[in-house]
Amino acid sequence: MLLASIGGLGGVGKTALALTAGHAAAEAGYFDGSLFIDLHGYDENSVDGGQALEAFLRALGVARDNIPESVEERATLYRSELAGLAAQGRCLLIVADNASHADQVRPLLPGGGPHRLLITSRHTLATLNARLLDLGVLAPQAAATLLRHTLLTADPTDRRAADAGAALEELAGLCGYLPLALHISAALLILEPCQSVAELAAELAAARSRLEFLDDGERAVRASFDLSYRRLPPDHAALFRLLALNPGPDVGIGAVAALAARPLPAVRVVLRSLVQAHLLECVNQRWSMHDLVRDYATELVRNVSNPPQHSADDGVSEGTAAEQDRRHRRLLEHYAATAASACAHLDAQAASPAPGDFAGQNEALAWLDSERANLTGTATAAAGAGFDDIAINLPVILYDYLTLRGYYDDLISVTTTACRVAHQSGAVAAEAGASNNLGIALSEVSRYEEAFRAYHRAHDLFASLGNANERGKVLNGLGLALRLSDRPAEALRAHQEALTIQRFIGDLREQAAALNNLSLAYQDLEEYEKGGAAAEEAASLFNRLGDTANEANALCTAAFSLHAGGKAEEGRVACRRALAASRATRNPYVEAVSLMTCAELDALDPQQHIAYLQEAEAACEQANAAELRAAALSAIGTALTTAGERDEAATYFVRAQNILEELGLTKQAAEVHDMITALQS
Repeated sequence: MLLASIGGLGGVGKTALALTAGHAAAEAGYFDGSLFIDLHGYDENSVDGGQALEAFLRALGVARDNIPESVEERATLYRSELAGLAAQGRCLLIVADNASHADQVRPLLPGGGPHRLLITSRHTLATLNARLLDLGVLAPQAAATLLRHTLLTADPTDRRAADAGAALEELAGLCGYLPLALHISAALLILEPCQSVAELAAELAAARSRLEFLDDGERAVRASFDLSYRRLPPDHAALFRLLALNPGPDVGIGAVAALAARPLPAVRVVLRSLVQAHLLECVNQRWSMHDLVRDYATELVRNVSNPPQHSADDGVSEGTAAEQDRRHRRLLEHYAATAASACAHLDAQAASPAPGDFAGQNEALAWLDSERANLTGTATAAAGAGFDDIAINLPVILYDYLTLRGYYDDLISVTTTACRVAHQSGAVAAEAGASNNLGIALSEVSRYEEAFRAYHRAHDLFASLGNANERGKVLNGLGLALRLSDRPAEALRAHQEALTIQRFIGDLREQAAALNNLSLAYQDLEEYEKGGAAAEEAASLFNRLGDTANEANALCTAAFSLHAGGKAEEGRVACRRALAASRATRNPYVEAVSLMTCAELDALDPQQHIAYLQEAEAACEQANAAELRAAALSAIGTALTTAGERDEAATYFVRAQNILEELGLTKQAAEVHDMITALQS
């Protein structure tokens, strides 16, 4: 390969790598000499091919008067001189540093022979037929090592890096692991010997602008990025600025098209160009910015009162603050509308497939998973931008998805935002609904005292609105939280009050829900006969409503109450009824719950017991119910252990442990690990 090109973000260390590699190659005997030129490709007065050839020819010993005027003639003479050196057995490394485009370096190609051309550029020079190396930022450990090495080079007695502990890694992270930023931070420490690494890291973290802070008087990260930005065509520069409005760490092409109000093919061309300029990174059709580049773009997009250099009418130029707000809202509306379309596919009981942008539930879930950070960020961004309707409504749209996946921290975050925005805007009904959802989410992560406050707030707001039905729903949720916090008597009273309200209103569905929860409270208090009766009544109501899934759940509740109350055969009958109902729903989650209930309570032989659990595990996988699937796997492991199949049992326990660890359920994972250890002893 005659030539190689190192591409990368400004400040990533391309020149340093080229020079280090060149010196190492020369010391190893690969080259007899070298030519070097800085093409200043991103400066206002860059070096063109003809000027570079003149410099090289003079370095090769050609007199000024013998250098031709035209670029073509200079290139011919240049290659002739190189051929002469090759004939003498000499080989040169030619380094063309800081090229901005392929045409700038084409005249410098050495032709045939042993000579090699090494190019550095902020762009990926894909048309040169060169070996391409795109240089990324340093790994965290390497970044910390660079800081340490730079300080010790300046003063071998400097103990600050050795004494810094985690602060050194923190400083490296705040620098985005970008070598230029790391060198500047080291220089700031060298210039102020009394400052510790931790103190500098704290200053950088608290700085109004990291870009403004990362300037040692000779080098500045912002100035480095300016050079790349100024080379962009106006429409590319405008889209680069607008991408700072994206609320998450990366963005899909559909969202970019919505932001720019341009068709996908046109947007893809610009994105490709920004990737080529190393101002964007692309992985799996997701585009992202380095942290410091995002800071730079954010500063540009905020500077609408003093437009940056690229301000032509280019089709995506944001122009004024009002236009920028309009584009920002359009982006957030895109996320909210697409989320609504995706979440419409999550109801497994839907009579027909939901219309919209997705072919089915799996495709919808894949989109929601890939956009989760953007969707939760949209709620926060909308609140900050004054788009109250999006901030209030999006958490409601996302509720089913976030609960399905178990992302309760995200649900708490976005719903807390919705509560605040609704309260500030006087949207009482919206605040009441958001407070109720917040109570549910807080209960799921065992933050019960906060959950009680949220439920009481929702109850009082619905009471002020005269909405008894919603007040009853809140009491039902409050009862569940009280049960989970080991306050069964209070839970019983809350469910009884909820049932009284719903019976007065005549809402059969909410009556059934309250009755099922009332059964659970009775069971906690060991009043199993009342618990069984309440659950049977709930199942009957769900049956009248045609809600087979909840009928199956209520029958499972009844089965446990009957079994605990000494009515084992009646409990087994309820189990079988639950299983039959669940299979009619074609809802894998409900079927899994019923199968596991039957496996626990029904009179099954060991083989049938394991078969039910294996069927439940498969249903959990189909339903994406990871935690329940881990419980099924663990139950299979226990059953196999009892049957003497210890090796096979271990495989199920390991699978359960892996799932629980992936979910972050460390306590449950440790319990399963203890089972594995017991098997091996």
